[in-house]
Amino acid sequence: MNFRNITLFLPLFFAVPAFAQLQTTSDTARMDTIYFLNGEIKAVKVVDTVSHFVRFLPEIRTKRPHVKDVEKDRIFSVKFSNGRDRIFYFYDSAIGNVFTVMEAKMFMLGEQEADKSYRNKWPPIIGFAVGAVSPIVFSNAVMLSPIPVVITPLYTLIPYIHVNTKSIQNKNYLQYDTYIMGYEKVARKKNRLHTIVGAAIGLAVGLGTWAVPDKTWNAIGFNTSNTTEDHTLKGFAKRNFLGAIWIGEVGCAILFSSLKYKKHKKSGK
Repeated sequence: MNFRNITLFLPLFFAVPAFAQLQTTSDTARMDTIYFLNGEIKAVKVVDTVSHFVRFLPEIRTKRPHVKDVEKDRIFSVKFSNGRDRIFYFYDSAIGNVFTVMEAKMFMLGEQEADKSYRNKWPPIIGFAVGAVSPIVFSNAVMLSPIPVVITPLYTLIPYIHVNTKSIQNKNYLQYDTYIMGYEKVARKKNRLHTIVGAAIGLAVGLGTWAVPDKTWNAIGFNTSNTTEDHTLKGFAKRNFLGAIWIGEVGCAILFSSLKYKKHKKSGK
């Protein structure tokens, strides 16, 4: 073998170990799975479970993967690549673990199901409507317009969440109260987040509308000149038509959610 052949194979000689190192944390057949109590699932390579931490290598391809750790009290269980399961959660009311192992498992499964399948179109719509109208309602004190935007997400605390039973493969899960609790926790979190996002976008649109000069609105047919003040609720609605719509939207949202909750509670589901 001459010198030229050696130089051709030399890069390959160094590339093979490097490629093998890249594969160490991304070979799915050898990955372990961590199931967190908040419903999160993470594929990793567990390297240590000693003390109060579980140490693992992340799935991300890197030449020099860094070992990460997580407290055991945040983990429900770990499924190792060899098929063995190890449950880290245990019942102990003294440290806040008030669920049994089965109840905690159902709670976690409920969180996972809601994260995967729960959809609700109303939170972003309501949030956007309130955010867009607030600067117009408070046109004389526009600095107050963020107040309704901040308050609106509180409606998600109304005690009713529609469970999408069609997407649940094992209907037996529904008999566990903790499954419903876990589902509602994540669903309510998603509703609150979507309401905030919708309200923020709506507020930006509303402020942009408020910033348009009066002469521009007058030019396109909207009369913005001041009229005789009427401090009654009827007068308020006349002067602020969009404000009346905003009040109606919020009221209808609360009424609609309350009626659905009563119907849900009466049916015993």
